[in-house]
Amino acid sequence: MRTTVAMLATLLIVGVLALGLQAITVGIGVGYEITGLVLIGCLTEVPIGEHVDVRAQIGFATPGITGLMLISMDALAHWPVPPLDPFVGLGAGVALTPPPYSTGMILEAVGGLRLAPTEIVQLYLQARYILRRADGRWSDGPIFEGGLLLRF
Repeated sequence: MRTTVAMLATLLIVGVLALGLQAITVGIGVGYEITGLVLIGCLTEVPIGEHVDVRAQIGFATPGITGLMLISMDALAHWPVPPLDPFVGLGAGVALTPPPYSTGMILEAVGGLRLAPTEIVQLYLQARYILRRADGRWSDGPIFEGGLLLRF
């Protein structure tokens, strides 16, 4: 129950932050984890400086661990060289799973590339390396993702 309340509070904070800072990027994507897990997700990005963004991301697993949800917030540094925009970042979040699986905190590193064929539409590819602590032990692994971003 505490985890659910924490998740809802985090989403509320992210939503209020995004509205208050006038988020200009939203997106959807698909990720693949090396054990065969597929994640469907959405994200929003808010610029907080010329080359720094804050990203809130949520992903839901489709096969395998039914009900797995990853929620994270990252700080991204990027260096635009139109039409490319490479980025790296660090973040934290939570991996939520229904019983009998464990729920735990995550730390992540992310690196990727945005491609802007138009001013409004962007494509992104990224690799996230997630370190997860649950049930008193650590696990880790990469997730490779790609998707579509819309800038407003």
